[in-house]
Amino acid sequence: MSHQYPAPPARRLRVYAFDPQTASRLGSVNYAFATISLPWGTAEQDQVQPGPINDYVEVIDVDPASRQFYDPVDLNDPYLLAQDGLTPSEGNPQFHQQMVFAVAMKIIHIFERALGRKVIWAPHWNPARNTYEPVDKLRIYPHALREANAYYSMAKRALLFGYFRSTNASAAASWIFTALSHDIVAHETTHAVLDGLHRRYAEATSVDSLAFHEAFADIVALMSHFTLTEAVSAHIQDKGGSFDQAGLLSGLAEQFARGTVGRTSLRQYVGHAPRPELLAVTTECHERGAILVAAVFDAFLTIYKARTDDLLRIGNVTRGEGKRLNTDLVARLTREAVKSADHVLRMCIRALDYLPPVDVRFGEFLRAIITADTDLVPDDLHNYRIAFAEAFRGRGILAEDCLSMSPENLLWETPEQMFGSNPLSVDDLHSLKLDLTPHYTRKDIHNSSEANRKKVHKWLRQQDEDKTVDLAWENALGVYFMFRESVPHSIASGRLYPKVEVHSVRTTRRAGPDGQDLRQLVIEVTQRRRGYFDPEQQKKADAGEEEPATADFIFRGGATLIIDLKEELLRYVVRKPIVDDARLDEQRKILSNPEGFGFTYNPNQSGEREPFAMIHRGQ
Repeated sequence: MSHQYPAPPARRLRVYAFDPQTASRLGSVNYAFATISLPWGTAEQDQVQPGPINDYVEVIDVDPASRQFYDPVDLNDPYLLAQDGLTPSEGNPQFHQQMVFAVAMKIIHIFERALGRKVIWAPHWNPARNTYEPVDKLRIYPHALREANAYYSMAKRALLFGYFRSTNASAAASWIFTALSHDIVAHETTHAVLDGLHRRYAEATSVDSLAFHEAFADIVALMSHFTLTEAVSAHIQDKGGSFDQAGLLSGLAEQFARGTVGRTSLRQYVGHAPRPELLAVTTECHERGAILVAAVFDAFLTIYKARTDDLLRIGNVTRGEGKRLNTDLVARLTREAVKSADHVLRMCIRALDYLPPVDVRFGEFLRAIITADTDLVPDDLHNYRIAFAEAFRGRGILAEDCLSMSPENLLWETPEQMFGSNPLSVDDLHSLKLDLTPHYTRKDIHNSSEANRKKVHKWLRQQDEDKTVDLAWENALGVYFMFRESVPHSIASGRLYPKVEVHSVRTTRRAGPDGQDLRQLVIEVTQRRRGYFDPEQQKKADAGEEEPATADFIFRGGATLIIDLKEELLRYVVRKPIVDDARLDEQRKILSNPEGFGFTYNPNQSGEREPFAMIHRGQ
């Protein structure tokens, strides 16, 4: 259909800024609603169909508990276009569809802006075709469960939201819908995006890896509060320019928390003084993840304060409740708070490309934040990186193998620093003949990435075919290409040689604040090793003394390679060697007692945890 007029720049959709409870109180009704602007898009893949359905997500509103299938909302209806979508309503299932769609797409675009590429969902492995098959759309079920929970399902590649009857009077509602909580939708969407980036992070390998998924989902949900300028402005006026007091902006899922555990928020990130010793004794995944989130929020508070101290001095005011601020000063403080939160969130998201492909640790996340930010913004004029290092140290999160917690010492080492030379030459990079052409549809991006993955895998396996081993590459990647006396025979093998998986190959292009143009190729290589609960059985399997028994779990190693495409140079190798027996012992300990760490272990899922729930089911 041809149109006489140009397409609008954005599609505007109304949502609850936090949850329905904020709309039922006089103190918060003025900022209880928000309008999300999503790119309109003119290409066919950008169009929104009834559901809503677009190129990224598919909302399917079936309610198994009541055997209902609700009619899908048509966001292209002229009446809805004229009024920014449906009016927020707890009782209208079609608004629930609009809400989950709008918030999920908002989170997706936040990731794409920071990563410099489109979001791709985790693919399905097809053993018959020996290849990964793309998942075109993430499915979202607004009324999937009649229970007090919501989660991302890896098996279904779907977000499932629950609803439940609350008996708690403070919840201000008899029925509570998790699909109407901005925090919960953002949290679960982040799980799906993170699974698409790092599929092995779903595996229970260490206490930090258990908590990282939950922590990162909370970081995104928490910092996205600061995109709600009306709420930020109201908080600044109410608290005298300070974010050190607990409130809506510093907590998560208020209505859900009141209806389940009777608290004012499910997790609150203000009001808890840093206790470095707490990390060592906290193992439950949500509780341990909360320490990481608190460190990130501490960094935000430091950055915001540094950016606004001069404004308060000019206004001759001090922070704190009871200080009525000038409206112009409130507007300036609001802009600085929004900008600071945006910087912090983008720093955290960019770090995802600088992490190892398996078994992530909190200290490694800090190093990834510092390194990724240094690559894009060499001059840290506002001392953001110092703020992060200080905040993490204050919460007891330290980086292993670093001389100190100063930003320059937290940078990932270059290959020259690690190995004495760079194992990837320009000729090697050219010989790969990778497809580095920019692609604009998600299908083309997946196909290009899959083709590049196979080329890198073939290039690595050539060492086997030639009966030679480049020991520098084995050392760099932390994996093995051939069996030798010192190589554990528990490593998964094909006919003759250890198997090596090229997990992903992705390109990225980011722009810095001063016109920096950073183009990178990120390659993840992993290897499997059979793990056993019995250490003696492990020794026998490693030595090849008996026929391989069925493994109790899968242990992985590997590396992330970060290549600068403009300089054609391997910049970093972030590795986890397959022969790290200390990591193997830690994983064995966790999987032997999963309940003690707050998750359920299914050995048929190779250590994967399902579901990624907003709340621990035993809580």
